[in-house]
Amino acid sequence: MSDTRDKQIEAVAPNDVTTDPRVNTRPVDRGWVNRKMRDGYDRKRIGVPTVSARTDGSFIWLDGQNRGALSVAAGHGDTKIDMQVFRGLSLAQEAELFLGLNDNRRVAPIYKFLAEVTAGRKEALEITRIAGQYEWTVSDAGGASNIAAVGALNTVYRSSVPPGTTLETVLHVVTKAWGHTSDAVNAHMLVGLASVINDAPGIVHDSLVRKLAAVDGGPSSILGKGRGFKSATGCTVSQGVDQVVRSVYNSNRRSGRLATWGPPAPRAVSGQEQMAVTL
Repeated sequence: MSDTRDKQIEAVAPNDVTTDPRVNTRPVDRGWVNRKMRDGYDRKRIGVPTVSARTDGSFIWLDGQNRGALSVAAGHGDTKIDMQVFRGLSLAQEAELFLGLNDNRRVAPIYKFLAEVTAGRKEALEITRIAGQYEWTVSDAGGASNIAAVGALNTVYRSSVPPGTTLETVLHVVTKAWGHTSDAVNAHMLVGLASVINDAPGIVHDSLVRKLAAVDGGPSSILGKGRGFKSATGCTVSQGVDQVVRSVYNSNRRSGRLATWGPPAPRAVSGQEQMAVTL
């Protein structure tokens, strides 16, 4: 395969290498660059970055863009250094190589996810498709219609059989109830609501949407009360959201009520155990 065979060490100037945000999805860590500048530039610590040489003559960072930025900041952007150069890669292969080279490093989940989309990995593509059905975009850009909580999206996606059915329901409910607002797709909200849906297959989704839409303060209020549960009981915020959603659904309901924790202390519920994540 070209991603393992067509490579060699070449001298390339950092100024000649650019970033394709579809591949090297994380931004330059300016804090790291500034810290290293204070320590003093040392060429020997730059190592051998990895780049992709494209057919148009451009070079794209696959690994080492922070070190390249450090070289530029130190005034050595035009000084050629040894780089491992791959040739003949497709866009998807570039993204896969980026993921492999950064597998053991602290790459924020959102940037790893975006690279997985470019690489064509099935789960990332399916999550992106489901989000798009409800006019959400998985992105770190901020804004009302963007979701950055990819850990929660992955957890909810995997929580159902087949994968994705619970995620579709959760995004349907929050979008119908509150529209596009950041608190509606907060990680705790997504996981807590998914726990309720997985634990109560008989829940009437239209009724849940109406009752959530009527909550004074909307998703911000539910999240606040979920944090209150955490303070009072020691549960996670998502578990607290689970209980708040159940209480909202049960209000003025004579039949089909959902089970909630009984006093004096909360007990674990099977759906929540399946959904438990560190958030």
